[in-house]
Amino acid sequence: MKNLVTAGIWLAAGACLYLVLLNRFLLQLKDRGHKRLNIYGTFVVILLGTAAAGYLTGLSAWIAWPLVVLLVIGSGEIRRLTLRRRYRGTPPVERANHGISLGRPDTTTDLAMLHYEISVPAWTGGCLRIAHISDLHVADHLPLEYYRGALRRASEARPDVIFFSGDFVTQVKYAPLLAEILPAARAPLGVLAVLGNHDHWAGAGEVLAALRSAGVVVLGNGCLRLAAGGGDVLVAGCESPWGVDHWHAPAVRPHELALALTHTPDNVYRLSQAGMSAVFAGHYHGGQIRLPVLGPLVVPSRYGRRFDHGHFIVEGTHLFVSAGVGAMSPPYRIYCQPDILIVNIRGSGG
Repeated sequence: MKNLVTAGIWLAAGACLYLVLLNRFLLQLKDRGHKRLNIYGTFVVILLGTAAAGYLTGLSAWIAWPLVVLLVIGSGEIRRLTLRRRYRGTPPVERANHGISLGRPDTTTDLAMLHYEISVPAWTGGCLRIAHISDLHVADHLPLEYYRGALRRASEARPDVIFFSGDFVTQVKYAPLLAEILPAARAPLGVLAVLGNHDHWAGAGEVLAALRSAGVVVLGNGCLRLAAGGGDVLVAGCESPWGVDHWHAPAVRPHELALALTHTPDNVYRLSQAGMSAVFAGHYHGGQIRLPVLGPLVVPSRYGRRFDHGHFIVEGTHLFVSAGVGAMSPPYRIYCQPDILIVNIRGSGG
């Protein structure tokens, strides 16, 4: 019995260690044939190894090792919760289709629209409405009409501009389908985008060509300026760490609204230091599989679950993290709705 208890402690430590490795390292590997082998192989080695070690060593001095692992990881989770509380922004002022039922865990196509309102007094403009869309992951496991419907709903919210924060496809063979769905996204000031890690891994050239043929302006690591809401707006792209070119912070003018598009929220600290008023990101899929009370266990970030989904304020910069529209590996969502964010930014001119 004692050996079973010890094996359980070792197993718990191994599971926690595996989740750390999965979120911070394994999921960041480029999509190739050996990626899944690395993910599943590491899982088997760690869990079987720790369970066997616990059962064989029993209640000896070796029990200190898994306890130390659990203590360190537990301390990290406590720190994450503290920072999450510090950075947590405002909840949506309006939610459309955001009901999740315990009896209906499959939320793969239950698209939610989340409306946010923020104020940036330093901006001399009036109001700018943004539709933020991320992680389409266009493929054949979801019908094209689902994607078209999502983009139509974003356009029907009457945004001034539409932002895409990457991961349009997972495999390059689906890039031509973008021309069939992206025309549904329309806004007076245009549709702006950056690429995500899967776009780069699949074939950035083909994805870029498909986006540009559909009228999407791809920022890459560059920027452009818009006259919007009676004021000046800078929109910068940041494709780090997957883009070819290194990102350089643009010069932000006084009284200008500085916005950044990036795929991973991990870039928020450097973008905040560059003077960005707000950052729009995706990448995490909201965890894609969330457990009641516990939330997501898998979030591909060096910061764990710190910025998993929603609105945060990081060192004075607003961060909006979308759960995305599509799904991949596995191609379904559990207790985690896909969503589109509608963000109204009000300045002092409003």
